[in-house]
Amino acid sequence: MDEFTLRGVSTWCIDVERQPHLGFHFPFKIVVPKKLNDCPELVYACNLPGDRSESCSSFDELVQYAKNDFGSIDPMLVHLCLENGYPMLVPAVPRFEDFRPNFLGRDCFHNDFRKAENSVFKDFLPLYENLADQHKAMMEYGIKCLKEKGIQVDDRVILCGYSEGSKFASHFALLHPEIIKAVIGGGTGGTISMPISNRDGHEFVYPTGIADVPNFDFVSFKNIAFFYYMGDADKSDSAIPNFEIYRYKNEDGEDCILRDECGNATPFIDENGVQRFLLDRDGNYTARFNLFSDQEVNAINKVLGTVTQDRFRKQEAIYGELGLNAIFKLYPGNHRTLFNNRTVLFEDVDRFIEGYVKRNLTEKLK
Repeated sequence: MDEFTLRGVSTWCIDVERQPHLGFHFPFKIVVPKKLNDCPELVYACNLPGDRSESCSSFDELVQYAKNDFGSIDPMLVHLCLENGYPMLVPAVPRFEDFRPNFLGRDCFHNDFRKAENSVFKDFLPLYENLADQHKAMMEYGIKCLKEKGIQVDDRVILCGYSEGSKFASHFALLHPEIIKAVIGGGTGGTISMPISNRDGHEFVYPTGIADVPNFDFVSFKNIAFFYYMGDADKSDSAIPNFEIYRYKNEDGEDCILRDECGNATPFIDENGVQRFLLDRDGNYTARFNLFSDQEVNAINKVLGTVTQDRFRKQEAIYGELGLNAIFKLYPGNHRTLFNNRTVLFEDVDRFIEGYVKRNLTEKLK
């Protein structure tokens, strides 16, 4: 193992190159704290490397950038690794224009990469085929590497991510629940995956549900412990329906666009607190972003609601109805400020891990 510094803290690091014969085409790092937990768990970082496709002259350079980009390692991952003493596997799966593999959306599910066919890196798209299976192979090999170093981790991992990372975690859980011990996801926007096929007359296809997921393993899924959290003022929404841009003048008379805390345009809210969205002649929404299809955006917003916190609570109810081991918690703050008061959040997660992950309890979470 080599020396490695994460957030100013000296750790060990295991560098693993791509191993196509073992099922994965991308490298990864395993960050190993020098002070390991007495019962270490392997944490799989659901990270989002930045898009550097315009500045990288080759795909190898793009991969190396992703391998060394730890900017998207969120505070929860840092806490679990550096403060709790858990090894952390960080995959290096690069993104580029019009392609977000770390979302693990329908394009990756169906190996349908047409949106990225104009990229200068289009010839490397076959490397992303069966990406969920590749992630599982990385997890399995990471566990093997740690055990060879004398670090006895469980054969199932903890998935952890924030924002898009939380969606990756919930999406992956539908496809390979057998290798997951727990999911810790923050900033969900009320768009996590649910193990349902239909609800209130709407079909939920992957990644929103399991209508088109073959041989879904509900028994393994039910063995996962989930901890989902978001800010009570969070407005970041990857499944927001289309809307007219709301323009106004600020106190200095400057023309402005109404935006959320992440800088994205956000819809006008009328005097009754209702967001104004655009509907077609049939009363349906269209997707604002391309992460979810129009069908998925309609299912999410019509069944769960258009306010992210309302969706979050309805998803909590659905997980409860299905008898799943899941905690859903709202904390003060928005998408950007949630970790400003992280002490209570971290304490809650630590109790969750100690009570329901390490002890592997099967009783319903309270």
